[in-house]
Amino acid sequence: MRNQYQPTKDKQLSDAQEVHYSRDFKQADIAGGYRKQRVKEAKNNNPDLK
Repeated sequence: MRNQYQPTKDKQLSDAQEVHYSRDFKQADIAGGYRKQRVKEAKNNNPDLK
């Protein structure tokens, strides 16, 4: 399952802006430790993930 961030409600963003927002939010989640548990679970369920 992939999460898609929508940081700007009711605004139209270009594709490039959406990519940058997604990357920035992903980095913020990593820094905040929010992704660690999900990544650990995903790797346990599928050992082929890197």
